[in-house]
Amino acid sequence: MRHLPPLHISPDAINARLASLAKSRKCKKCKKRAIRAAADITALLSEVSRLHAALAAARLDAANLRAAIQSALGAAEDGEADPLAYLRDEFPGPDGGWCL
Repeated sequence: MRHLPPLHISPDAINARLASLAKSRKCKKCKKRAIRAAADITALLSEVSRLHAALAAARLDAANLRAAIQSALGAAEDGEADPLAYLRDEFPGPDGGWCL
């Protein structure tokens, strides 16, 4: 997406570092800490990826709504019979009908 803020981390690089950490030799005390840290980092990475995908979906929805609003305003200005039709396409109701 053109206007999506870039993700300033590399999930692949982080996963590679975690794999490297898992393979490295560690004392028992360090091994327990490393395992806990790796689990936390994996959870954080998963959450960042989920939130970035949610942001992308929200931005797409917002862009579609803005385009529909602009189309409806233009249609109203042009005197079209049903300018809200552009908005109805973006707001399907729970039963498949329109909520506008």
